[in-house]
Amino acid sequence: MQPNGGIQTRNTIERMAETMRSIGEGCTDRDLILTGKFSERQVKLFGQRATELATVMAQAA
Repeated sequence: MQPNGGIQTRNTIERMAETMRSIGEGCTDRDLILTGKFSERQVKLFGQRATELATVMAQAA
């Protein structure tokens, strides 16, 4: 296990959530993959958490 895996995970989720916000409503898994920033594996692993974070971020704005 990597010692900074938690930080990398958090950063990936935050970057993914920000990308979702920039794409806008209706953002799909495919949209995230097509940006070239995230792999299909990352989207499957972190997508749900990133969606929740993006929703909260959008509501707070």
